[in-house]
Amino acid sequence: MPMIKCGGCGKFISPADAARCTKCNEHYHRICVALTGRGALPSFWQCPECRKNVRRDNKSETPVRNSQAEVQAAAAPLISAESPVLRSTNSEESADEGLDIGVGEPAVCARETGVAIDDIVHEQQIDVASQLQAIMGELRNLRIEVLELRKEVRSSGEACNVRMDSIEARLQVLEERHADVPGTATVVEGVVEQLKRDLNERDQELMANDLVIANLPESQAENPVHVVKVIATKLGVQLDDRDIVYAERVGGRHLKATSPTKSAEVRPRAVMVRLARRDLRDAVLDSARQRRGATTEDLGLPGPVGRFYVNERLTKTNQDLFRKTRAAAGIHGWRFVWTKRGRILVRNKPGDQTRRIGSEHDIQEIIGQYTV
Repeated sequence: MPMIKCGGCGKFISPADAARCTKCNEHYHRICVALTGRGALPSFWQCPECRKNVRRDNKSETPVRNSQAEVQAAAAPLISAESPVLRSTNSEESADEGLDIGVGEPAVCARETGVAIDDIVHEQQIDVASQLQAIMGELRNLRIEVLELRKEVRSSGEACNVRMDSIEARLQVLEERHADVPGTATVVEGVVEQLKRDLNERDQELMANDLVIANLPESQAENPVHVVKVIATKLGVQLDDRDIVYAERVGGRHLKATSPTKSAEVRPRAVMVRLARRDLRDAVLDSARQRRGATTEDLGLPGPVGRFYVNERLTKTNQDLFRKTRAAAGIHGWRFVWTKRGRILVRNKPGDQTRRIGSEHDIQEIIGQYTV
């Protein structure tokens, strides 16, 4: 025989022992619906779920107010021949069986039903208590885990705080050290500028015996050494071939426009001369300054007669600085700008102190602002 589940407790039940509702066809344990005994149920029996939905209008035909006959008819099948009530009655009381059943049945059912309900409540209380104990155990374990997690988080936070304090202390030390020391970029720039000046001075020292003669007419068949000897003779200094290390034209050829109507002329390149001794170079320079305005007349050079210039040779850096110094002096009215042993010297007017120009900063500080 197939097994079905009770509509009340949800446990399996045999259909033979079950109480079936005539309305919803659900099967119940008899004890689950407060029924005792194994007798047949009334044909109109309904489960508590169906009976609670019946509308109650306080009329005599409502389920709450059944007639006495209905009560007796409903109670009669519940008492079988094996009932303790029937066994305790005598033969005289058998005639009044219907009345006795109608009166004694509620007390027996109530007593047995109360015992069954108490058992169910007790079992449910035990189940609830066990479930509560399990829940409490889980909560207790969860509380322990949360406490451990809080301890770990607290320890991690303390470690992070210690590390952050250490980093802040180191950063503060670095900031204080950086504030005490000048800017790295400024120091590096100063070192680079000083190195540039040192290299420029060293290069200038290597040119201590050099001269530059400018504005000399140039020809294809000229001998620069002979030209230098002729110019030195005109300036009053005698030079031999052994006194001249080398002499040559330097630079590129440049066009010189004399007038709009005439074609452009090629500007002669300068002659660079290196003498054997510095005293010879100084003697030529002093003679050239004394004979300022000397021309190429009587030198036997091709081309028109013109003025030539003898100066000491400067490095490219000093040449640019000398050009800027002359431009600033022209703007601000300084009368004297010259070079001596590779140094650029200036004087505003006769009798003033001679000042040396070593950088563009010196030009702006000594002479004034300028634009090139």
